[in-house]
Parts: sequence; C-alpha cells; structure tokens
Amino acid sequence: MRNRIQGLLTAISLVSLATSVRAEDVSAVYVGVGSASSEYWAAYTNGAKAVAQSFGKDVDVVVSDFDGQKLLEQFGAIFAAGCKGCVVSTDPSSNAFTKAIIERADAAGAKYVNIWNRPDEIHPWDTASDTWVANISFDGVDSGYQNGNALCKALGGKGNIVALNGIPDNPPAKQRIAGLHKALMECPGVKLLDTQVGNWDQTQGQTLTRAWLAKYGDQLNGVFSANDGMAVGAVAALREKGLAGKVFVTGSDGSSDAIKLIENGEMLSTMYVDGFLQGAYATALAAAAVKGDITPADLKPEQRDFYLAQTLVTKENAKAILEEAKDPAKFSYDALKANFWAASVGQIPVGANK
Repeated sequence: MRNRIQGLLTAISLVSLATSVRAEDVSAVYVGVGSASSEYWAAYTNGAKAVAQSFGKDVDVVVSDFDGQKLLEQFGAIFAAGCKGCVVSTDPSSNAFTKAIIERADAAGAKYVNIWNRPDEIHPWDTASDTWVANISFDGVDSGYQNGNALCKALGGKGNIVALNGIPDNPPAKQRIAGLHKALMECPGVKLLDTQVGNWDQTQGQTLTRAWLAKYGDQLNGVFSANDGMAVGAVAALREKGLAGKVFVTGSDGSSDAIKLIENGEMLSTMYVDGFLQGAYATALAAAAVKGDITPADLKPEQRDFYLAQTLVTKENAKAILEEAKDPAKFSYDALKANFWAASVGQIPVGANK
C-alpha cells in the first residue's frame, strides 16, 4: 500500500513538473509590423527583442505593408503548423482582420496581444479569451485634440487648415481626426477647409499638400496630419514653395524626423507614442500568459484593454525627447514582471474604436 502511495505521489510530481515546464516554455516570438522602414515599427520590434532576448529568444518579424490580408496570409502560414507556446503581437492594419487573426492564433495555441486596431464590439475577455491576452493602444482622440489645440494657439485662434487622415478603417485615424474636431469646436475661428486620406504615407502627404497649396494659396495657414510620415511629406511640399515653418504642421507618432523638424521650426508639434515601450509590454504580457505568470481570466478589464502614456512634443521639449535613450536591461522580462501595467494610463473607453 505504501509503495502504491509513493508511486502515486511520484506520478503526480512528474505530471506537475511536466506541466510547469510546459507553462514556462516560450517556443517563439513573433511581431507583425506595418512597415519595414518605419522608425516607430523598428522601435516596437526592438522593445519586443529586449524582452524576448532576456529569456533566450529572438524575434521573428512579419511585415504587412499596412495590408491586413497580407498579414493574415503570413500568420496563417505560421499558425498552420501549430504554434503552442508562441508569443504573438501585431497590428492587424484594419479592424476587418483583427478577429480572424485572433481566431487563427487561438487554433494554433499561441498567446496573443493586439495593438492599435480593435473593433469596438470585441474585447480580450469575450473573444478567444484564453488566447487574446490584451489589447494595447494610445489615445488617438487625445493626440488629435492636443495637436489641434497647438494649431489653434499658434494661429492666434484664427485661420484656415487642412487635414491629412490615415487609413479610414483604422481606429487611430478615426480617433485623431475626432480629436481635431473636438479642438476646433473650442476654437471656432480656425476653419477646416478640407480633409483627405493619405494612408499614413509620406509621398501621399506631399502630393496632397501640393494640391492644397495650388488650390488655396496663401489662404492656407496650417496642416493637421494624423501621423508623422504624412506630416514630413507636407513639410517637403511646403519647402518647395518656401513656406516651411510659415504654414504650421502637426503630426503624431513622435518619429525622430518629425521631432527634428519641430526643433528647427519647420513643424509645430507631434504626439510621441513610445513604440519601444509598447513592443516590450505587449511581448511581456503574452509571454507571461505562456509562462503561467498571469492567467488572462483572472485579469480585470483595465488590465486587458488599455492605453499607454504619450507626450505632446513641441519646440520646448523636442531636444530632450530626441536625446532620450532606452536601456534594454530595464525592459527585461523580469524587470517588467514587477508591474506589467506600469505604463498604462487606463482602460480604453467603451465606444472609443467606433
């Protein structure tokens, strides 16, 4: 009898050990990025690498070129062979592809953190809730609002502006334009002459700004851009006419190119979103679910769907932000494990992604 009990205890111990080993085994780390050349996406990848390398893994990068179908096909191939223990974070590029990517991650056995594009009707706690650990974004309404206020102030409350929007289905694009309109409601002397879709693209931003300059001439006083890429394109168009720094331009994302333009007076402002921070926390949260350090079902909604902190960049703080350096050691898995939500500024409000 004693031998049988000892044998049973040994078997239980072996099962527990095997379960523990499986829970701690991260098999691979994947990030899906919108662009191979974007500084923001490079920072996001480096943040993911800082975490992954601290537990002995490299990061495989999937580039979507802001094409959700392409992203889905690439991850479909990865997930087809099974991906148990995989850590995955990506921007689906469009709300239309978010659920499909999550469902494929779920079928493959991966742990997934979504960024930027979440349809308002789905959340990590009601859709593949054991797989979809969290959704992490930045407050686009606040970005548009603060940049809109910066334009209003620079124009002394009176003037004409145009707006460059991103991909129409993207929550960040919709939110940033909504934030601009909120600012303009409080600044009725500034008139929005036109809004055009620039698809986050620098060349399109330049082309559209050229057309506006031809149409509006010296009536045009400012360009609101929903991201830095299009804003840099707008500045290039203004340079061609000798108007850089005379027509105010705002952006969002906080790329070094945009911040340098702010420092030298050719751009007015941008909203700095920390891609490195986002990549690190997204990877750490998904890894924590694989390792068993968190159980998604035990988390509160504000721990699974939240905004990260962001900073408005103007000429006053541009130099300091450019000189800020990230220490990868501060973004190891063990360092972030102390508080996976240290950089959160709160839950994403209901309806924010409509």
